[in-house]
Amino acid sequence: MVPILGHSQGLQNRTRIVLRGGWETERETGAAGVAVRIPVRAVVELIPSVDYFFVDVGDAWQGNIDASVRIGKRKLFYVGSGLAILNRKVNNAWNSDLGLNLFVGLAVETPGGRFGLLVEPRFTLRDGSDPFYVSLGVSYALGP
Repeated sequence: MVPILGHSQGLQNRTRIVLRGGWETERETGAAGVAVRIPVRAVVELIPSVDYFFVDVGDAWQGNIDASVRIGKRKLFYVGSGLAILNRKVNNAWNSDLGLNLFVGLAVETPGGRFGLLVEPRFTLRDGSDPFYVSLGVSYALGP
């Protein structure tokens, strides 16, 4: 069994690249994306990200600028919010919409903190619909 460490025991205050995939319930489709988790304070992170959704017709993607706060004794859990820009292209016509992200997550790291795993359910609140998206991610800490 490999021990898993919390954020506070791994490489603190390190920028992490996250590759993630998931499922969105509104369109009933899979997605793949990338995020960068940038530490701002001891437990606060800025998280720009983009996700592409594998829709049946056209293209769909979502860009996000989020912030999260680590909570709990071992800082394994986090909560956050941010701005979403949702884009959909059908028949060469783009439609864009703004939304508000609300999310929670669990992030664990390997001993030494170089690699990590994340699970993150999120709602994107917007006019007309509120898609729910669950993603699983693998993170890698940058730098020495």
